[in-house]
Amino acid sequence: MEQNSYLDQQEQEVNLKDYYRIIKRHFKLIFLMFIVVLAATIFYTIKADRIYESTGKVLLEMNKQGADLFMSMSSFGGRNELNNQMQVIQSRPIISSAIEKLKRNPQAANFPILTAENPVDALTEAIDVSAEREVDIFKITYKSTNPLETQAAVNAIIGSYQEENLTYSRAELTSVREFLEKQLDKTSKRLSVSEEDLRNYKILHKTFALSEETKEMITNMGEFEGQLQAAKTEFQVAKNRLDFQKSNLAKIDSTLGGELLSISSPLLEQLRTKLIENESKLSVFLTKEGYTSSHPKLKLLKTENNNIRNKMKFEMDQILKLDKETYNPLERREQLLTSIVLDKVTYESTMAKVKALQSTVEEYQTRMSALPDAEIELARLERSKTINETIYSMLISKYEEAKIAEEGKLSNIRIIQSALLPKNPVSPKVKMNILIGIILGLGLGAGLAFLLENLNTKISTLSDVERFVKLSVLGTIPNIPVDDEQVVSLKERIAKITDDEDERKRLTKKESEIAARLITHTNPKSPIAESYRTFRTNLVSRPGFESAKTFLITSSGPKEGKSTSSSNLAITLAQMNSKTVIVDCDMRRPMQHNLHFLEKENGLSKYLQSETCQLSEIIKHTDAENLDIITSGHVPTNPSELLASPRMDELLDELKKEYDYVLLDSPPIIAVTDALILAKKVDALVLVLRVDITDKDIIEQSKKLLDNVGVKAAGVLVNGIQVKSYYSGYKYYYYYYYYYYYSDDGKTKKKRHHNKRQLFKKMLSKN
Repeated sequence: MEQNSYLDQQEQEVNLKDYYRIIKRHFKLIFLMFIVVLAATIFYTIKADRIYESTGKVLLEMNKQGADLFMSMSSFGGRNELNNQMQVIQSRPIISSAIEKLKRNPQAANFPILTAENPVDALTEAIDVSAEREVDIFKITYKSTNPLETQAAVNAIIGSYQEENLTYSRAELTSVREFLEKQLDKTSKRLSVSEEDLRNYKILHKTFALSEETKEMITNMGEFEGQLQAAKTEFQVAKNRLDFQKSNLAKIDSTLGGELLSISSPLLEQLRTKLIENESKLSVFLTKEGYTSSHPKLKLLKTENNNIRNKMKFEMDQILKLDKETYNPLERREQLLTSIVLDKVTYESTMAKVKALQSTVEEYQTRMSALPDAEIELARLERSKTINETIYSMLISKYEEAKIAEEGKLSNIRIIQSALLPKNPVSPKVKMNILIGIILGLGLGAGLAFLLENLNTKISTLSDVERFVKLSVLGTIPNIPVDDEQVVSLKERIAKITDDEDERKRLTKKESEIAARLITHTNPKSPIAESYRTFRTNLVSRPGFESAKTFLITSSGPKEGKSTSSSNLAITLAQMNSKTVIVDCDMRRPMQHNLHFLEKENGLSKYLQSETCQLSEIIKHTDAENLDIITSGHVPTNPSELLASPRMDELLDELKKEYDYVLLDSPPIIAVTDALILAKKVDALVLVLRVDITDKDIIEQSKKLLDNVGVKAAGVLVNGIQVKSYYSGYKYYYYYYYYYYYSDDGKTKKKRHHNKRQLFKKMLSKN
């Protein structure tokens, strides 16, 4: 467990380092993406329209007098009352009314909403109506590029909604007033006609007075007829009110069932389920023979069902009691029923009054028929005029009362907050946009970096080596830079030489060696030369390879630095006073003779093709002490066959006798089969790869080819690493100054760094 935990922790650390390395490698890309996204965000924020927002709040007073009428007439009663009201606010009549109000605004010419093809639809889509929780308040919000329009639009909608609400609340009284208005008009016309008929009759018959008895009878009859007409009017009003209330009751009853079913609780649902089960059992028992209504089981079920119904009623009462503050459909229906009963009493009483007055009026009509004909007609006209006057006076009085009652009816909508003129825009949100731009820019940059990293098929890091190559890393060699200062110095020295040709050749050769990157020879105390020595130590001291004398240095593909690496390794081995020879087995594209400035002729191909050729004939000495070289020789037609021949085995045997170490520089494994042939002839094989050059699939294929011939590489040499990418700057400068401090050329600087404390100060100052 502890070991697994340690491995997990180590793997996590490796992954974190990989992430850091990937980000560091693609830092420029991430930074560029960050700048682009941030700039785009800022540009959008600057160019985006400024959006202003206004909000108004409305309180729906559901318990206010008149609210029940409004709710019932518009079928808005129910648990979702607020939701229904929000739909009413967004209805076309209210929005159209609001648009008309906006058109009358002095600033209407600057309102963008009025320039839309269909302002009503545009405003309907733009407004936002929402209800606040736990209260009967909803908010009306509108956004626009014009702050004045936001304020005007919200207030116009609230005003239209309030007017519509008031119209519904006054509907009953309005119908009464309109009825009285019509009756008053008719009565007024009848009164005018009766007055004109009376005046014409008196002029025509020159009769202007009735007897006192007839006058009294007409007066009484007129009063009763007036009362009759008033009673009929009251009867009609009562009838209209009763019909109105009945229609409301019908609307409530049509939705009451669903509303009551929506009232529920866990206990109520449980009781409903139990009741249904018992009723089903009861039906089954009744169909069975021998089960009468007096059967004990049926009695027990009926008793249980009655108990369940009582419990359900109690539970519903409790729910309605708790929910009374918000909504109670039964209570509203009960109130409406009470109103209907009262209106029906009024209706019936007025109907009885009408019948009684009609009887009285008929009695007076009978008495009038006994008068003389001339007096009868005059009396009739007088009676008609008196009746119309009485009715007209009564209607005037009723009409004024109805108008006062109508005007006194208030809306159940209360505006608790009108829309105010917004001072600042709500969009775009500058700080939020910039923050999003920063996060998005960094995220996209990092995402793109990781995507490129995933798409990269090259070996890029030491972690890639461990993950894909799965071989021991014997050494890591940084890029070998050409020392420009040293080259310039050599050129200057060569230019100053006029008569010493040997010195000119020596300096020219040294310049070429620097260009050839044999750094272990040209600058043996450099950090890179020390890297080769570390590689040498790891190779010759590796467990299982202590006695190895022959090494094959190869790579999976070209341009991975195998020839340079093998030469530098050979030089470091020779520097241990070990006789070393390097054999250039790459007879197709030989490189070793160029690195050591030798002729390639009389080399390996000659020895392998000639049975009489002696080893001494092909051995060439190099400038490095203890290091000899066998160049490739001329290019043969069959290099693979030559390398596989017994003659090659003889050569290796002889070399092992003469030298402490034998290094073979072969072609890449993937290119030709030469490396696989030689791999079985040597003690150890070293695979050279170069970061950002070696392909992961190619290295995997190379390993498979080696496995096919039964050879496992001793390890890999990683070329071309960036020192600062793999080691901290502190360590890099420490190593650099460490070697510089102990170098022969560093004597002058040794005075400057006379102790380690000053050395670290120097390093830190450079960091």
